Amino acid sequence: MKAVTVILVAVLAVAGTASFAYAGPGFGPGPMGGFARDPELMLEHMTDHLDLTADQQAAIENIIEANRAEGQAIREQLKANRQAIQALDPADASYEAELNNIALSNGELATAGTLLAVRVKSEVKAVLTDEQIEKLQRGKERMKKRFKKRFDRG
Repeated sequence: MKAVTVILVAVLAVAGTASFAYAGPGFGPGPMGGFARDPELMLEHMTDHLDLTADQQAAIENIIEANRAEGQAIREQLKANRQAIQALDPADASYEAELNNIALSNGELATAGTLLAVRVKSEVKAVLTDEQIEKLQRGKERMKKRFKKRFDRG
């Protein structure tokens, strides 16, 4: 039973990580960016803070749209996996094998989501000027300091 608990904790950790994996191009709070569920909000935020040109906005909208289906598919499969875990019966003889299969799937989804997020981030960064990238980096550093100050109370 101890092994089952360890596997379940690992599955939930991977699922949590993977759910953050498809985030926008790393703008905002969170492991990969704070606009995972609303890329349009991310674009609006970037437009305001980085003074994006109309051409840059259009290019980033195209990047978001081109990757939307893949991110949605990852989120839907993660949701299906969470539901499958909830439906499992610990008393069932195949419980551990089924749980292991879901855990492996979640690991693959976490990898796919991370690669997608990094690819989107790279594509968006290619649209920005050096000055905008520098401004973005300064904003990230300020956010890290605020986060550390807020949560590093010890």
